[in-house]
Amino acid sequence: MTSLADQLRLLLPPVSYDGTAPNLSAAIEAEANALSLADAGSDAVYGAIFPDTGEGLADWERVLALPDPCLLGVSQSVGQRVQAVVSKLQSRGGQSKSFFIALAKSLGYNITITTFRPARAGIARAGDPINGGDWNFTWRINAPAVTTSHAKVGASGAGDPLTAWGNKALECRLSQMKPAESILLFGYGDL
Repeated sequence: MTSLADQLRLLLPPVSYDGTAPNLSAAIEAEANALSLADAGSDAVYGAIFPDTGEGLADWERVLALPDPCLLGVSQSVGQRVQAVVSKLQSRGGQSKSFFIALAKSLGYNITITTFRPARAGIARAGDPINGGDWNFTWRINAPAVTTSHAKVGASGAGDPLTAWGNKALECRLSQMKPAESILLFGYGDL
């Protein structure tokens, strides 16, 4: 493969310029180096356009006000930070069960949601919960007792733990995104 400088020399008019002349050759080498640096810089900028690459992660976090206030002081791996950025970009809003299940999935959690309804005459049976008052606005997030996040090649940074446990990110994001009148309960164990 020919170098970029050699390719630039081929662009010179063949009779008018001698591409091997010392001054012209030095200028062509300098131009080739500048073009190579610009090309490498453009690759970095292109990578930073997509948040899931992890390029420009600090800028994405700054723009999206991450980490969330309820996660300040909690250490997160690079992969978890990238998941938080992607999740925040994808979560434009919604109030359905499927929206919150998808939101949790984008953070790396598999959940189900249980809603409660008040007992009604003719429908409720003996032994059914009454669920009056605020139970109409309460929903329970059912998540595994232990959620683990494993380090992945290419998605983890130096110093990241090989495995991290915890559900703080799930609780934080869903509490921020829930409808104002809602009451969230988090249940950990069997789904």
